[in-house]
Amino acid sequence: MKLVSLLAASLGLLATECALLRPMGLSVARADVGVAAVLFFALRSQALEGAFGAAAVGYFVDVLSGQPSGLYVFAAVFTFLLARLVSPFVEAKSALAFAAVAAPIDALHNLVVWALSLVGTAPELSRAAMLRAMPLTAMLTALAALLVWPVFRRLEGIFEKPDTGLLR
Repeated sequence: MKLVSLLAASLGLLATECALLRPMGLSVARADVGVAAVLFFALRSQALEGAFGAAAVGYFVDVLSGQPSGLYVFAAVFTFLLARLVSPFVEAKSALAFAAVAAPIDALHNLVVWALSLVGTAPELSRAAMLRAMPLTAMLTALAALLVWPVFRRLEGIFEKPDTGLLR
């Protein structure tokens, strides 16, 4: 149930991102809420639950962005695996620490998308614009991570089981 609620929150945040940023003309440089969600799954979920969550978030981004089908699903799962590799070395127990980790993870995610767009045919994606927008996208994603962290932590807290024992 926790995974379903986190995915519903991810879908809501991604839909809000698309609704707000597209009219502003920010299609290349954007606050990537999906990467923040994938990072949360990598840092706070079990492996299978997080991988499924990352694939679902990637699918949501695919559907809402209109980019080549499957691109963001693969990139999200690959980003999840990279974040899982980094997770033993980072302590993201606050919103600021989570945002600090989200920026470089977003840069890696954008590099994965860029590399995949080189392999496949993606005429909608301007590869040079993607590279130019990467620092701004990382900063905007770090700001979005400041919003994602408290929302996801609150949802996660609903499903935590209290410790029971002799000494309460």
